[in-house]
Amino acid sequence: MKRKNTAYRAWIQRLCFGPYNYQQLQEIISSRLKGLDVFEKPAVEFASRKVASISGDAHRALEICRRAAEIAYYHVKTQMSTVNSSKGKEIVTMADVDAAIQEMFQVPHIQVMKNCSKLSKIFLTAMVYELYKTGMGETTFEKLAMTVSCLCTSNEEAFPGWDTLLKVGCQLGECRIILCEPGDRHRLQKLQLNFPSDDVAFALKDSKDLPWLAEYL
Repeated sequence: MKRKNTAYRAWIQRLCFGPYNYQQLQEIISSRLKGLDVFEKPAVEFASRKVASISGDAHRALEICRRAAEIAYYHVKTQMSTVNSSKGKEIVTMADVDAAIQEMFQVPHIQVMKNCSKLSKIFLTAMVYELYKTGMGETTFEKLAMTVSCLCTSNEEAFPGWDTLLKVGCQLGECRIILCEPGDRHRLQKLQLNFPSDDVAFALKDSKDLPWLAEYL
Protein backbone atom coordinates (compact mmCIF):
# COMPACT_ATOMS: atom_id res chain seq x y z
CA MET A 1 0.00 0.00 0.00
CA LYS A 2 2.83 2.37 0.83
CA ARG A 3 4.49 1.80 -2.54
CA LYS A 4 1.18 2.41 -4.29
CA ASN A 5 0.68 5.73 -2.49
CA THR A 6 4.25 6.78 -3.30
CA ALA A 7 3.75 5.98 -6.97
CA TYR A 8 0.45 7.83 -6.99
CA ARG A 9 2.02 10.92 -5.40
CA ALA A 10 4.70 10.97 -8.06
CA TRP A 11 2.03 11.69 -10.66
CA ILE A 12 0.26 14.40 -8.71
CA GLN A 13 0.44 17.66 -10.60
CA ARG A 14 -0.76 21.01 -9.36
CA LEU A 15 -3.16 23.13 -11.36
CA CYS A 16 -1.31 26.39 -11.90
CA PHE A 17 -3.36 29.44 -12.79
CA GLY A 18 -1.73 32.52 -14.20
CA PRO A 19 -1.59 35.58 -11.93
CA TYR A 20 -4.50 38.01 -12.10
CA ASN A 21 -3.87 41.70 -12.73
CA TYR A 22 -5.30 44.28 -10.35
CA GLN A 23 -8.39 44.98 -12.49
CA GLN A 24 -9.28 41.28 -12.53
CA LEU A 25 -8.71 40.98 -8.80
CA GLN A 26 -10.87 44.05 -8.23
CA GLU A 27 -13.68 42.45 -10.24
CA ILE A 28 -13.38 39.19 -8.31
CA ILE A 29 -13.53 40.94 -4.93
CA SER A 30 -16.40 43.20 -6.04
CA SER A 31 -18.41 40.20 -7.25
CA ARG A 32 -17.99 38.56 -3.83
CA LEU A 33 -19.10 41.78 -2.14
CA LYS A 34 -22.11 42.30 -4.40
CA GLY A 35 -25.01 43.64 -2.35
CA LEU A 36 -22.78 44.36 0.66
CA ASP A 37 -21.98 48.04 1.04
CA VAL A 38 -19.20 47.58 3.58
CA PHE A 39 -15.96 48.28 1.68
CA GLU A 40 -14.75 51.66 0.53
CA LYS A 41 -13.95 51.50 -3.17
CA PRO A 42 -10.34 52.69 -2.62
CA ALA A 43 -9.91 49.87 -0.08
CA VAL A 44 -10.83 47.24 -2.66
CA GLU A 45 -8.52 48.83 -5.22
CA PHE A 46 -5.70 49.01 -2.69
CA ALA A 47 -6.02 45.30 -1.84
CA SER A 48 -6.17 44.39 -5.54
CA ARG A 49 -3.10 46.41 -6.49
CA LYS A 50 -1.08 45.12 -3.55
CA VAL A 51 -1.78 41.46 -4.26
CA ALA A 52 -1.30 41.94 -8.02
CA SER A 53 2.17 43.37 -7.34
CA ILE A 54 3.11 40.32 -5.26
CA SER A 55 1.52 37.27 -6.81
CA GLY A 56 -1.85 37.96 -8.44
CA ASP A 57 -3.38 35.24 -6.25
CA ALA A 58 -7.16 35.72 -5.98
CA HIS A 59 -7.40 33.53 -2.88
CA ARG A 60 -4.85 35.71 -1.08
CA ALA A 61 -6.72 38.89 -2.10
CA LEU A 62 -9.98 37.53 -0.69
CA GLU A 63 -8.19 36.39 2.46
CA ILE A 64 -6.82 39.91 3.00
CA CYS A 65 -10.28 41.41 2.53
CA ARG A 66 -11.79 38.94 4.98
CA ARG A 67 -9.19 39.85 7.61
CA ALA A 68 -9.66 43.58 6.91
CA ALA A 69 -13.41 43.17 7.55
CA GLU A 70 -12.67 41.48 10.88
CA ILE A 71 -10.36 44.35 11.86
CA ALA A 72 -13.00 46.93 10.91
CA TYR A 73 -15.67 45.06 12.89
CA TYR A 74 -13.40 44.97 15.94
CA HIS A 75 -12.83 48.74 15.71
CA VAL A 76 -16.57 49.44 15.47
CA LYS A 77 -17.33 47.10 18.36
CA THR A 78 -14.62 48.71 20.52
CA GLN A 79 -15.85 52.20 19.69
CA MET A 80 -19.43 51.27 20.57
CA SER A 81 -18.46 49.86 23.97
CA THR A 82 -16.27 52.88 24.72
CA VAL A 83 -18.78 55.64 23.96
CA ASN A 84 -21.85 53.53 24.71
CA SER A 85 -23.34 54.55 21.38
CA SER A 86 -25.85 52.82 19.16
CA LYS A 87 -24.66 50.40 16.52
CA GLY A 88 -22.44 52.08 13.94
CA LYS A 89 -21.98 51.15 10.32
CA GLU A 90 -19.06 48.88 9.56
CA ILE A 91 -17.03 50.36 6.71
CA VAL A 92 -13.75 48.73 5.72
CA THR A 93 -11.18 51.39 4.90
CA MET A 94 -7.75 51.40 3.28
CA ALA A 95 -6.25 51.53 6.77
CA ASP A 96 -8.01 48.27 7.65
CA VAL A 97 -6.73 46.62 4.46
CA ASP A 98 -3.20 47.88 5.14
CA ALA A 99 -3.37 46.49 8.68
CA ALA A 100 -4.49 43.11 7.31
CA ILE A 101 -1.64 43.07 4.78
CA GLN A 102 0.98 43.95 7.38
CA GLU A 103 -0.37 41.33 9.75
CA MET A 104 -0.41 38.66 7.06
CA PHE A 105 3.07 39.35 5.73
CA GLN A 106 4.96 40.12 8.95
CA VAL A 107 5.01 36.55 10.17
CA PRO A 108 8.34 35.04 11.33
CA HIS A 109 9.06 32.88 8.27
CA ILE A 110 8.84 35.90 5.96
CA GLN A 111 11.28 37.80 8.15
CA VAL A 112 13.66 34.80 7.96
CA MET A 113 13.50 34.89 4.15
CA LYS A 114 14.02 38.66 4.05
CA ASN A 115 17.16 38.39 6.18
CA CYS A 116 18.70 35.22 4.74
CA SER A 117 21.88 35.14 2.64
CA LYS A 118 22.04 36.14 -1.03
CA LEU A 119 22.52 32.53 -2.04
CA SER A 120 19.52 31.44 0.03
CA LYS A 121 17.41 34.07 -1.72
CA ILE A 122 18.55 32.82 -5.12
CA PHE A 123 17.83 29.24 -4.02
CA LEU A 124 14.26 30.12 -2.96
CA THR A 125 13.61 32.18 -6.09
CA ALA A 126 14.80 29.31 -8.28
CA MET A 127 12.51 26.97 -6.38
CA VAL A 128 9.44 29.17 -6.91
CA TYR A 129 10.35 29.54 -10.59
CA GLU A 130 10.94 25.81 -11.07
CA LEU A 131 7.71 24.74 -9.34
CA TYR A 132 5.64 27.25 -11.30
CA LYS A 133 7.29 26.28 -14.59
CA THR A 134 6.68 22.55 -14.10
CA GLY A 135 3.33 22.81 -12.32
CA MET A 136 4.54 20.30 -9.74
CA GLY A 137 4.36 20.53 -5.96
CA GLU A 138 7.93 19.32 -5.52
CA THR A 139 11.25 19.18 -7.34
CA THR A 140 14.60 17.47 -6.97
CA PHE A 141 17.81 19.05 -5.82
CA GLU A 142 19.38 18.27 -9.20
CA LYS A 143 16.70 20.14 -11.16
CA LEU A 144 16.80 23.01 -8.72
CA ALA A 145 20.59 23.29 -8.99
CA MET A 146 20.30 23.51 -12.78
CA THR A 147 17.74 26.31 -12.42
CA VAL A 148 20.00 28.15 -9.95
CA SER A 149 22.85 27.82 -12.45
CA CYS A 150 20.71 29.28 -15.26
CA LEU A 151 19.57 32.19 -13.09
CA CYS A 152 23.11 32.95 -11.96
CA THR A 153 24.46 32.83 -15.53
CA SER A 154 21.67 35.06 -16.86
CA ASN A 155 22.25 37.65 -14.14
CA GLU A 156 26.06 37.59 -13.90
CA GLU A 157 26.15 35.89 -10.52
CA ALA A 158 28.77 33.27 -9.72
CA PHE A 159 27.36 29.77 -9.43
CA PRO A 160 28.46 28.51 -5.99
CA GLY A 161 28.83 24.85 -6.84
CA TRP A 162 26.77 21.79 -5.89
CA ASP A 163 28.26 21.22 -2.43
CA THR A 164 27.69 24.80 -1.30
CA LEU A 165 24.18 24.78 -2.74
CA LEU A 166 23.41 21.55 -0.91
CA LYS A 167 24.48 23.18 2.37
CA VAL A 168 22.16 26.13 1.66
CA GLY A 169 19.28 23.75 1.06
CA CYS A 170 19.99 22.01 4.37
CA GLN A 171 20.03 25.35 6.20
CA LEU A 172 16.67 26.32 4.70
CA GLY A 173 15.38 22.89 5.66
CA GLU A 174 16.52 23.36 9.24
CA CYS A 175 14.60 26.66 9.32
CA ARG A 176 11.55 24.81 7.93
CA ILE A 177 11.36 27.21 5.00
CA ILE A 178 11.59 24.20 2.69
CA LEU A 179 10.84 20.54 3.31
CA CYS A 180 13.51 18.01 2.36
CA GLU A 181 12.89 14.34 1.70
CA PRO A 182 14.18 12.30 4.67
CA GLY A 183 17.38 10.34 4.20
CA ASP A 184 20.86 10.96 2.89
CA ARG A 185 21.54 14.17 1.01
CA HIS A 186 21.85 13.49 -2.69
CA ARG A 187 21.09 15.01 -6.09
CA LEU A 188 17.71 13.29 -6.48
CA GLN A 189 16.48 14.32 -3.03
CA LYS A 190 12.98 15.80 -3.28
CA LEU A 191 12.28 19.34 -2.07
CA GLN A 192 9.08 21.28 -1.35
CA LEU A 193 8.28 24.80 -0.23
CA ASN A 194 6.79 24.81 3.26
CA PHE A 195 4.91 28.08 2.63
CA PRO A 196 2.93 29.61 -0.25
CA SER A 197 5.06 30.90 -3.12
CA ASP A 198 3.59 34.40 -2.75
CA ASP A 199 5.10 34.56 0.75
CA VAL A 200 8.48 34.06 -0.93
CA ALA A 201 7.60 36.68 -3.52
CA PHE A 202 6.60 39.20 -0.85
CA ALA A 203 9.80 38.60 1.08
CA LEU A 204 12.20 38.79 -1.88
CA LYS A 205 10.68 40.93 -4.64
CA ASP A 206 12.12 44.15 -3.23
CA SER A 207 15.51 42.70 -2.37
CA LYS A 208 18.01 45.55 -2.69
CA ASP A 209 21.06 43.31 -3.08
CA LEU A 210 19.39 41.16 -5.77
CA PRO A 211 16.84 43.32 -7.63
CA TRP A 212 16.66 40.85 -10.56
CA LEU A 213 14.90 38.25 -8.39
CA ALA A 214 11.59 40.02 -9.05
CA GLU A 215 11.70 38.88 -12.68
CA TYR A 216 11.33 35.25 -11.58
CA LEU A 217 8.81 35.63 -8.74
